[in-house]
Amino acid sequence: MTERELRDLAWRLADGSEVFDFDLALEFARDSPAEAEELIRERETMERNAEEFRRLRQERQRALIEDFG
Repeated sequence: MTERELRDLAWRLADGSEVFDFDLALEFARDSPAEAEELIRERETMERNAEEFRRLRQERQRALIEDFG
């Protein structure tokens, strides 16, 4: 992996992370690029799931309001 790719991976890992700042993410990406990619994929999956739960909760709330006023 090139230095540019590692830095991009580190930015993606650090972006929105409560654990990684850029320097720590870069160190982690250099040591374990595959694990860094996996963490990013897992975080994206969790974000998609959270958004889906929010959407479903809103739909349920709207349905309850329609049914029971």
